[in-house]
This record gives sequence, C-alpha cells and structure tokens, in this order.
Amino acid sequence: MDLLSPLSAVILTYREADANALGRIGEEMRRCIEVIGPKTPMFVLHTCHRVEAYLYGASEEELSSLVERYKRHVESARILRGIEAARHLFRVAAGLESMLLGETDILGQLEEAYDRQVRAGFTRGLLKTVVERAVRVGKKVRTETGISRGPAGLGSLSIIYVSQFVDLKSAKVAVLGAGAVGAGLAKELAERGVAKLYILNRTLEKATEVAKKTGAEARPLTREEVERCLLECDVVFSAVHTLEYVIDMIPPGASVKVVVDLGVPQSVAPGLPIKVVRLSDLAELAQRYSALRKEEAKKAEAIVEEELEMLPKALAKRAVEEAVAEVMARAVEIAEEEGRRAGCEVAQLAAKTTVKRLLLPIVEELKKMAENGRVEHALEVSQIFTRLVGRPMESHKT
Repeated sequence: MDLLSPLSAVILTYREADANALGRIGEEMRRCIEVIGPKTPMFVLHTCHRVEAYLYGASEEELSSLVERYKRHVESARILRGIEAARHLFRVAAGLESMLLGETDILGQLEEAYDRQVRAGFTRGLLKTVVERAVRVGKKVRTETGISRGPAGLGSLSIIYVSQFVDLKSAKVAVLGAGAVGAGLAKELAERGVAKLYILNRTLEKATEVAKKTGAEARPLTREEVERCLLECDVVFSAVHTLEYVIDMIPPGASVKVVVDLGVPQSVAPGLPIKVVRLSDLAELAQRYSALRKEEAKKAEAIVEEELEMLPKALAKRAVEEAVAEVMARAVEIAEEEGRRAGCEVAQLAAKTTVKRLLLPIVEELKKMAENGRVEHALEVSQIFTRLVGRPMESHKT
C-alpha cells in the first residue's frame, strides 16, 4: 500500500510569479483552505517567495478547483503528486528551494503555518505527519550542515543591504510585523546594536513579546503609529502580509531615509520620494551568499533523501495509530461502563487498566507490522478489531 500516493501539491514560487501575484494567490488560498480543509486534509505555505497548497486524499475535482484559483492570477502552476510532493516540501524546509540557500526564515514560517492550521483542524491525519517530518528535516539540516552559516534569510540580507546606506548603530529603526520574519529582523537588529528599535504589530501583545526579547519598544500597527515611525526613524522595515499598503506616503519633515518592503504582496506604495528596497533588490546579494553554500547544500540534499526513504514507515505507523485509536476509545468506554455497573470507582479503574494492558501489546505489534511493510495486513486487523469492539455486547442490552 502506497500511503504517499494520495498526497498532492500545487506549487507557485518566486521563479514563476512576482510578489504581488504571490500575495493575491496567498489570500485566495487562505479562503480556499476554509472551504476544502474541513472536508479534505490541507496545508498551505504562504511566504514572500511561495504559495504552496498540499492536500491528502483530494478528489480530482478538488484539485482542479484549486488549480483554477491559482489561474485567476497566473497562467499556470505546478502540480506535484506522491513522493515528488513530499520531496519538494522537504527541500523547502531544508532551505534548498529558497532564493538564499539554507535560509532559516522559511523553517520558522513553516512551523508557524503548521501550528496555526493544525489548531484550526485543517492539517490532520497523514498530511500532518508529512508536514511534521518536513519540519524535522529542516531542523536536522540546520544542525548537521553549515548551510545556514551567515545571513539567516532575506531579512538578514536586507539588513546587510541597508547598512551600505545607513550606519545602523546610530540609527532609529522600526519593524512593522512581529511574525517569523519580523521577529527575526528585530533579533538581528538588536544584536547589531541599533540606537533605538520599535516593533509594531496589529496584535500589540505579540509586538510586546518580541520587544521584551530584543530591548525594543512595542507599538500598535496603526496608520498613526506608522506615520510616527516615519517621522522619527531612519529606517523602517515592513514585514507584514496585507492587501493594502501600510506605507503609501511620506509625511513632511520625515526622518526616514530607507524603507524596506518584505511584504507579499508589496506593502509599500511605488513612487515614494525616498529609497525603497524590495525583494528583487536582494537577488544579487542572495546569489553571492548561496554560491558559498553549495557544498553544504549537497549534504542537505543527502539528508532530504534519507528522510524521504523513512517517510513511508512513519506514515504506516501513523495510519495504524489512527485505525486503532477508535478501538482503544471504544474498549475503554466499554470498560468504564462495566465498572459503573459494578458500582464503585475502583472497579471502573480496574476494568480500564485491564483493557489497556490487553490491547496495548496488540497495538504495538500492529505498528511493527506496518513499519515492516505489512501495512495492509495491519490495517485489516485494525479494522476487524474496530468492527468487533464497536458491536454491542449482550450484557449491554440488558
């Protein structure tokens, strides 16, 4: 049984589309996951350089509708299936598909999206396992190779780029957005010893959390506070996801010299009378650092392939766990009922303990069967148990 065959992905990256198109499709996928996610397991990764939608067990109709949503904004998008979809996600987590090889921002963004979508109930079942393993790959690559030595991501590159024009140690700096990228920017700017640092976020609590870690001042992300930062600061970094410009004018008497737009879609309006640094401006710098990481990238690719070989066993184990979970739950329910019939809590506890002691060795054996390639047999036995335990017993009818 090939448990990877139901996996599919629709992929669009910075190589095929600009930031504005990616931003529009990202918003489209945010709405799409709320429609498809409750019915079919789904995971969406939307960053400044990609919009990727992964599904498990999707019908051709669902997949086609997803592709059509992409095509509202671009001519085409790649469709990957099975092991190729998993390989791509593992490579993304490892930083092998990024503009800057080995960037660490993507791993934080992946974890952030995973946590949010698991809590929402969209990413579940065997798809949850695939994404979990991707996160594991990303962490392993950063631990066992030197692919991330140097600039951590596009935020780091933007700081290097800006330092050509501004002495950051004597500068007042604002970061708009306190997500994975904004928090990373704040951390690095603080380490560089900027004169004053402000963190703005729509949720002030999140801004406060980042500010405490970096010695910064937290402010709400409002139009008034953004204008205040433009008046007071030398540099403003924008790392927010929004469909509207957060900076669309420079107020008279503003101190700001450089604005960095890391938003997708672009969060800073064109035509402003100051220097605006955009993602495209960082490409040459990214290529320069990526060239230094090519040998480490080979090691990362080897890790990706090793982990990919282990993925089917991990999926098999999870499949059996899910299949027997219902058995365990029903068996414990029956045990509790029999304990209540006996009329005391001790009997109830004893019945539950006995059931667990009886079933757990069977469950572990089924997991081993699955891991050793006998997935179909393990699932068949699990289904038999599910049917048997689910049947009402004679004593329950009295």
